[in-house]
Amino acid sequence: MSKKQLTGLGILFVILVIITGGWIWLATQKNTNTASSPTKRIIVTTNAQAQVFDQLAIPLVGVPTPGEQQTLPKRYAKLPQVGNHVAPNLEKMSSLKPDVVYLDSALVDDYQQKLDSDHIASQTLDFSTLDTLKSSITTVGKQYNKQSEANKLVKQLTITPFKPASRPKVALLMGMPGGSFLVGTQHSYVGDLITKAGGDVIGAGDSAYTNLNAEQIAAENPDVIVTMAHAMPDNVFKSFDALFAQNNWQTINAVKNGHVYQAKEPIFGMTANLNAIKAFNQIKTWLGN
Repeated sequence: MSKKQLTGLGILFVILVIITGGWIWLATQKNTNTASSPTKRIIVTTNAQAQVFDQLAIPLVGVPTPGEQQTLPKRYAKLPQVGNHVAPNLEKMSSLKPDVVYLDSALVDDYQQKLDSDHIASQTLDFSTLDTLKSSITTVGKQYNKQSEANKLVKQLTITPFKPASRPKVALLMGMPGGSFLVGTQHSYVGDLITKAGGDVIGAGDSAYTNLNAEQIAAENPDVIVTMAHAMPDNVFKSFDALFAQNNWQTINAVKNGHVYQAKEPIFGMTANLNAIKAFNQIKTWLGN
């Protein structure tokens, strides 16, 4: 084979390499763009979710209707509101034609059936404790190419558990309109914070909340009582005041010694949120730590 022919083959080989490399690069870019392309039309359904998406600078098309003590981030203040788990506006959600609706794992049943019937895609985020909140933030950050922002936010929410020489016994009571209440366990959001702050939360089982009556709570004789409201906080806290004035509660250490506290929004909530550090520090103060 002549030198001229060898040179021609060499040039042809180089051209083939360039073309092949170009196709590989284009295919890689296409796959990368497809894999990392963020969903454009997003609805979130809790105020805690809205706060997280705001910190990650992710655009939304719909937001929850905030509660009495809640405010939406300025970024989302003028967006259509789709109700909340107490009164979800599923028709409004559907009208916004979302690509995905984010639900809280504890509130899925309030939305799922209707969303499925309307063929609206949904994803759940677990905000049941501080640790699952941080995990969910990491997941969302990866989905929308916001890993740096997510890592920064997770770092801000990191808590070092307090380990006192003695741990006070704590009753966490979640009040309902009408006077009834549930007892939060260490598996609830605030119960987990109480444990991290150095308290022992009464109430056994794997659920976040359980049923205990006054006699059972009196038998535990907690040193501290923390009250919360599921809804209508003014009425709920008044009901608790009337409850603790009864004779069978007056003998409990927490009531007798004035260690009864109200965990109110926006610092506290049923699920984890970005006020977790403030809530943790407040609980430490209540526990005398």
